[in-house]
Amino acid sequence: MAGEAQATTFRVVVVPEYELGGIVGAVGLLVPGAGPETSEAMARAALIRGEVRNSLRGGLPDGPPLIGLATRSMRVPTIFVALPRGGPQPNDRRYPITVVGHGFRGILTSDSTRIPGLVSIVDIAPTALGRDDGLSWERREDPAGYLKALDRRIDEHNNARIPATLLLVAVVVALAFFLPRAALTALVLGLSANLALGLAGETRTWAVLLVIGLATMAGTLVRSPAALGALCAGVLGAYLVGFTVDGPGVALSPFGPSQNARFYGLSNLLETMLLAPALAGAAAAGLRLGPLGFAAVALLALVTVAGNRFGADGGGAIVFVAGFVVLAAFTSRRAVLPVLVGGAAATGLLLAFDFATGSESHVTRAVEDGPGGLADDLADRVTLSFERATDRWYVGVLIALGILLLAALAVRAAHGDNRAVPLALAGAVGISLVVNDSPSDVVLLGLTGFLAVERGMLPGRCAGGFSSPSRLPWSWPAAAARRPSSPSPRR
Repeated sequence: MAGEAQATTFRVVVVPEYELGGIVGAVGLLVPGAGPETSEAMARAALIRGEVRNSLRGGLPDGPPLIGLATRSMRVPTIFVALPRGGPQPNDRRYPITVVGHGFRGILTSDSTRIPGLVSIVDIAPTALGRDDGLSWERREDPAGYLKALDRRIDEHNNARIPATLLLVAVVVALAFFLPRAALTALVLGLSANLALGLAGETRTWAVLLVIGLATMAGTLVRSPAALGALCAGVLGAYLVGFTVDGPGVALSPFGPSQNARFYGLSNLLETMLLAPALAGAAAAGLRLGPLGFAAVALLALVTVAGNRFGADGGGAIVFVAGFVVLAAFTSRRAVLPVLVGGAAATGLLLAFDFATGSESHVTRAVEDGPGGLADDLADRVTLSFERATDRWYVGVLIALGILLLAALAVRAAHGDNRAVPLALAGAVGISLVVNDSPSDVVLLGLTGFLAVERGMLPGRCAGGFSSPSRLPWSWPAAAARRPSSPSPRR
């Protein structure tokens, strides 16, 4: 420990929160753990190891210590940090951190969070050791005021998340039964409202509920199937642009990550919401434009979800590719392999681009570790999913009932004419339950999306051909070309 500590670029000192007010340097808000809970012991273990363990897994990080903790001192360069005190407690607070020396001034920036001013506890050890993956900083005129506003915004974001989700689910499900044509449109407009709120920085619960409520109800005004198909593809493009323009804004949108384990990109909640418009948009494009239309929307969805600079969701890439493969199976058996190979190739190209440009995320780190790293990452996600589902008995019961209901609805849909998109979505949700670690979010929004596409894309209610038939007629143009012309009338 002494040898490691001597080799560090910064000393690390743990101090009470109130002692950090008068220290001048680069400041930030520290997230002390991962998962719903943290504690002093968990935070200290993560601090010295540069490794965090989700509280649902139990125990402490088991990696080797990378740094030691110095005694209180005003010598520079030093990282001063406050940590939780005592035993297990909710992981819903952020603690002050100040880095002094080596030119640090302003607010801290982290590749782990991608939100200026927000720092993960795993960032401290690399910074102390002078590694390239440590913290950096950027200038701000009022760092303290900025951090105060950021802390309030994260709290409001977490307070609004559940009510906003339940409101959207309630409106979409109600429309699915009483005004089916508006259900999918309501879901798409709710997603659009979420993006607008995130980019505008609005997180107050009353404002979030008002905007999302009005947006979803506006789904009753859209009548044209062509407009609905354009909206489905358009919301994917809007999120792609949103990530490009203001990634932190999307992350802090009402349906974004909770900021205690995952910080940037898509949350599992938002990923599952986007499944319905992605699959419906691809089906609509396939009906109107043929295979190229299907491929264009599928590629747009994959880039939005899996691109490291956008959704950065490796599990989401698997889920969406699975959904598009099932959807393609309703075209012809010969379409399955091209879609599967194309999806895998697109995902591989996105990863290659990330490696070539030096961009890093949890996906690239897992890939760097080879097949063993990918297997460990998948096993960890399965374990976390199980722990979340069984953390409280009533949650486990509700999730089990939701899975059974989705399976029953899928079986019923399989015997109808309107089955391509609903069954593709059900298959994607089943994969998501394995590769993602938020089973309650996946089941709730999976059911909502299923009802939206099954009820909202009924052939009889979508005049103009935007339906979800058992077989997507991409071969119509070719068949028409091969159809013999009518014989000329006999003279």
